[in-house]
Amino acid sequence: MRVLTFSGVLLDTGDMELQPGFVVEADSPSREGEVTVEALARGGRPIATTQVPLVTPCSHATADRPPQVAVGLVEFPEKATGLRVIHDGRVLLERSAPRPAGEPEVEWPATLDTDTAAIRWRGRQDGAMASLGYSNDGGETWAPLALPTADETITFDASALPGGDDCLLELIVTDGFHTTRTRSAGYRVEPKGWVLWILSPGPGAALSASAPVLLAAQGYQHEERRPGFEGIAWTSSLDAGVGEGGQVMAALRPGDHTITATMSGISAQVQVTVQG
Repeated sequence: MRVLTFSGVLLDTGDMELQPGFVVEADSPSREGEVTVEALARGGRPIATTQVPLVTPCSHATADRPPQVAVGLVEFPEKATGLRVIHDGRVLLERSAPRPAGEPEVEWPATLDTDTAAIRWRGRQDGAMASLGYSNDGGETWAPLALPTADETITFDASALPGGDDCLLELIVTDGFHTTRTRSAGYRVEPKGWVLWILSPGPGAALSASAPVLLAAQGYQHEERRPGFEGIAWTSSLDAGVGEGGQVMAALRPGDHTITATMSGISAQVQVTVQG
């Protein structure tokens, strides 16, 4: 179903401040809520109606008069040319869609083999906003790289991007009603494979020899975007092999230890002191 991401702040005046939305394909939106959003055809005739709930943002939950935000997905058929928002029987706003502005101008980075990369774009409509996505499988799956922004330069960390031979960037631009998607040419990004983190104990921890020590680690496969806890082997510079698995309770002798976790040919280390 063709839907519009909807986010509007209910003001003290009783009006609503509407944030630009993105047109996407999604499942049927919710039909329950305090705010009615009508998608309008030419002439102001409603062609789809969606109920959107009012919520209080967590960051304002303890305020004396916290703001309320209507947020959700609203049905927005191809023929829709505007929106009408109603609350408590009162029309809060009615807005017509501008004419489609066409493709934005985009300057893509020459390579993604850098720690920091940036794209530069220019919308053809005032008030346009953009978000950036990344795919390492030719567009089969996408991951967000940046939240929606009006800034015409979007900078992101390219050092940890999953690798592949057909990697793409996609810039999604909206004027609030119309959404364009512009894709880069393909990049080759070096595969990252597995990375491994030791979660416990922490670096420099002072531990007691009288109690078992929790050794915990997690791996992550960048290209497959999946965590891994199996096949982790633990060793200590003083106690050699001390166990296998994502979590191990180990008895360590007193002294300064270098704890090493190993999986899939990679390792991570942490130094701790065990006190007798």
